[in-house]
Parts: sequence; C-alpha cells; structure tokens
Amino acid sequence: MPLGRLVLVAGMALGLLTGTAQAGALPPLSRGLLTAADLPKGYYARTAEYQAYSASSNPACSKTMDELEFSTPRFRGVEYARAGFAKSDLGPWILENLRRYPNEATADHDFTRILNVLSGCSTFSQTYTGRDPAVITVTLTPIRMAKVGSRSKAIWVTAKSNGRWAYGEILMLARVRGTFMILSQLGFKRPSPNTAQAIADRAGAKMRKVAG
Repeated sequence: MPLGRLVLVAGMALGLLTGTAQAGALPPLSRGLLTAADLPKGYYARTAEYQAYSASSNPACSKTMDELEFSTPRFRGVEYARAGFAKSDLGPWILENLRRYPNEATADHDFTRILNVLSGCSTFSQTYTGRDPAVITVTLTPIRMAKVGSRSKAIWVTAKSNGRWAYGEILMLARVRGTFMILSQLGFKRPSPNTAQAIADRAGAKMRKVAG
C-alpha cells in the first residue's frame, strides 16, 4: 500500500532546492530551514520524492497541495528552499518548504490565495495507477495552534488508501514579512500537540531570521 501522496526515500544529505535569489543583503534562505539539531532526538535528513497521480476529484486542491509540499510549479522571482527528516523508515517524517518573495505584499497575496483554495478542499480524492494502484482520499480540517508568524494557519490532513487509514499530517502555513513557510509533520500516528507546537515554534523562529 502506498503511503499516500508522499513517497519518502533515504537521502545521505539534506536536500536544498533554491530558485531565484531576492535582491538585497538578506541571509541565504536555506539558513532559515530546520536542521536535525532543531528536532527531537533521533531525526535524520531524508528527502521526499513526488508520487504522481493519474486523476483527482478536485484538481485545484491537488495542485495546491503539490505546490505547497513540493514547490511545483515554481514562480519567477520567488526563492525556494526545502528540507526533509525522518525518525525511521516508518516515520514520523517532517517536511519543510520556505519561499521568499520580492516583497511582503506579494507574499501576503499568495498566502491569501492558497487559503482561499484550501477552504474548499475539505475532502478530495486522487487516483494512482501502476504497480500499487490506489484511491487516496484526503481530508483537511482546520485546527488550533499558536501562531508562528504574522499570519499562520494549521490544518490536520488525513489520507486513506482504498478506504484504509494511511497517514496523518499537521500542516502549518505561516508568513513573516515576505517569507512563507510550509511545515508538514507526518506519521501513522498523530504527533502530540506539545511536540508539534514546539517544532512549529522552532521553524517559525528560524524563518524570522531570514524573512525578507
């Protein structure tokens, strides 16, 4: 059974993907990413590989989730960086994506655009074909977490594969000035609220240091 929307593969080094640099004397965006030292004991660097689906019941929702978790597609003038971690082959996993926009207004506009799309994505499904065919049903439910940016939104994401539980994910979206963070904490079990908040707080603090 596939894990769902994500296929996680071992990486010997932290995978950082960067796009067009923002003008000005700002620190490299990659400095704002979490490292294994920022996380609870036992996490190590691990990259995430995109698993393509053949159909979606709501293409706008699927496209937006791909954009958030895999920075696909990328936009001109936006700088990107990403990192991934795992505690074992069976999780839990952490994925983080950062974007730095040319200015705060553009970042805020994009943040609003994404929230507007996700507000209509309470449930949708994606069909996978090939070696492990499956229909993955994704459910998004807003949850309460302490803010980690000027604006932030926390969402509990669950995925069922052919009707059976696959994984859960705490998705935290946050913006500080012109920088946008997408933090995913995934696992077969829901992380404890205190642990999830502590990781989000640390990610938010690092993001603020590189925010444009």
